[in-house]
Amino acid sequence: MQKKIILVLILILSVHIGYTQVKTDNAFNKKQVLSDNILKFNYKDSINKEEQKPNKKNPAISLFLSLLLPGAGHLYTGRMDVGKYFIVSEVSCWLGVAGMSYYGNWLRDDSRTFAAEHSGLNKDGKDDDYYSNVGNFNSIYEYNNEKLAKGQWDKLYNPSTHFWSWDNELNKNNFDLQRKKSERTYNTRIVFATGLIVNRIVSAISALVLTNKFNTSSSGMRINSEFIGTQNNPYDGLRLNFVKSF
Repeated sequence: MQKKIILVLILILSVHIGYTQVKTDNAFNKKQVLSDNILKFNYKDSINKEEQKPNKKNPAISLFLSLLLPGAGHLYTGRMDVGKYFIVSEVSCWLGVAGMSYYGNWLRDDSRTFAAEHSGLNKDGKDDDYYSNVGNFNSIYEYNNEKLAKGQWDKLYNPSTHFWSWDNELNKNNFDLQRKKSERTYNTRIVFATGLIVNRIVSAISALVLTNKFNTSSSGMRINSEFIGTQNNPYDGLRLNFVKSF
């Protein structure tokens, strides 16, 4: 009888040990499967996500800066890839204005020096109208006679201060051609001055459009977290990924 009881106890103990082993193996297998899934699918924790939007830009400031200095509004918005072209255009127009002014001054001064040598005029204190008349008349006397004939007494020149008399017709014509060339050179500055105005307007519109696009874009920073581990240790750590979209 006692032997039967002992055998029953041994049988029950064996079954209990076997059940415990199977339960332990099942728990280990589930843990292993979870670890394999983490490693296989690079599981991401969707709870710890955060969106950080960039600060919006003020379109009015962008517009004002571009009107003040083309390209400055693009610098404010962070779009110098476009703004650099407006800066180059601005510099080019200013160089054009400066270059035409320098060349026009050189032509004007050279022509007036030529006139002083070949007509005997005094260059001090004379305006542009005086040199225009010098290029159109052979002498001050020819000029005054025409004004007297027309009754334009207020336009007469004093021979003691405004004298001129060309030594020949060819030199007079050469002076007049160079004088007109200097005037055309000065007028060319209008083209570059117009370019400065147009460049500012186009730059302001471009900066305004890009600023509005920047403010309405989906750009931002996203932070993702994910578990990392190995087969022996599926929870070895946590990785944070910072993703910047443009």
